[in-house]
Amino acid sequence: MKGHLATAAGLFATAALLRGPLEASPITHVLVQLPALALAGALIAPYLRFGRGEWNRGGWACLLAAGFGVAFWMLPRNIDAAVADMRWETAKFVSLPLMVGLPLAAGWTSAHPLTHAMIKAQTLSMLAVMAFLYTHAPMRLCNAYLAQDQYLLGVGFLAVALAAAATWIAPLIFSAPLSAPSRSSEVSELERKFAR
Repeated sequence: MKGHLATAAGLFATAALLRGPLEASPITHVLVQLPALALAGALIAPYLRFGRGEWNRGGWACLLAAGFGVAFWMLPRNIDAAVADMRWETAKFVSLPLMVGLPLAAGWTSAHPLTHAMIKAQTLSMLAVMAFLYTHAPMRLCNAYLAQDQYLLGVGFLAVALAAAATWIAPLIFSAPLSAPSRSSEVSELERKFAR
């Protein structure tokens, strides 16, 4: 538990201290800094005991809140604003840990496995759409970055989508199949019943 808290503090401090280098490229800004801030919030969820209660049954309330937060920070206009305006920058450092990472972790632990699968599928589709958008847009979507940087961000989204898909699908393919009860065990079970 203490290790998680130290990791969360380290992620937040790194994202803040290396703000300039990370925000110099959209790839490190969107695919490194933003997830690091969200992860910092997710790691503190067990300490705050957030999301427990009837209001978050099945984790839906927290997961919806996190989903809206992710959608907000995926908009190119908001990415631009966070680079150009210190007020938006401050809002980013506050909202991503507390309104994305924290509720996502709290909702995930309470959610049904079917909900997990649905969120994973939605994440992959969102990453694929963002990859297509940034690689095929006829104009710059983020004015703070060059068109070539925008294209590379789209490639980065595609790489993340492929890595996530491989990570989530691999256990389904390579996990050991459930072994069916052997014939001899069935026979021995019948023998025990008749012996009574």
